[in-house]
Amino acid sequence: MKVKPLRIRFRIWIELDEPRNEEEKPKGRRKKDTRGFIAGTGVARLLSAIKATRSLTEAAEQLGYSYKYAWDRTQKIKERLGELAVDARKGGKGGGGEMSLTDTGEKILQMYEEYDAFIEKCLEHKDAIVQSGILS
Repeated sequence: MKVKPLRIRFRIWIELDEPRNEEEKPKGRRKKDTRGFIAGTGVARLLSAIKATRSLTEAAEQLGYSYKYAWDRTQKIKERLGELAVDARKGGKGGGGEMSLTDTGEKILQMYEEYDAFIEKCLEHKDAIVQSGILS
C-alpha cells in the first residue's frame, strides 16, 4: 500500500514573556489560556495588510475579517502590551483617515515574519541540519 504524500505544518505565535499565575484561570468557556497572546498568523497578516493598505477597513476586507474583529485584534495588543500597534489618524471634513503601524506594530510584524521564515528554512534543510550535528 502506497502512502499518500505528507507534509509538516507548524504554528508560531508571539506572547508576553511573563510568568503565569497558574491559580488564575481564564474566564469563560475558552479552553486555551490566551492571556499572554500577542500575535499569531492572523494578527501578523492583519498588521501586514494594514501596512500595505494604510487602512483597517481595506485590510479587514482583504482578509475576510469584519472591521470590528480587526479593530478588536489591534486593541488586544494595546491592552496586553500597554502600547499601540497601530496609529489611526482621522480624516478631514470628508473623513477617510488612515492607519499605520507604530514602532511596536512594526516590531511585532518583523519578529513574526523573521521567525516564521527561519522555521520554514529549518524544515527545508532538516537533513543537512541533522547531519551537521548542531542539534546534538
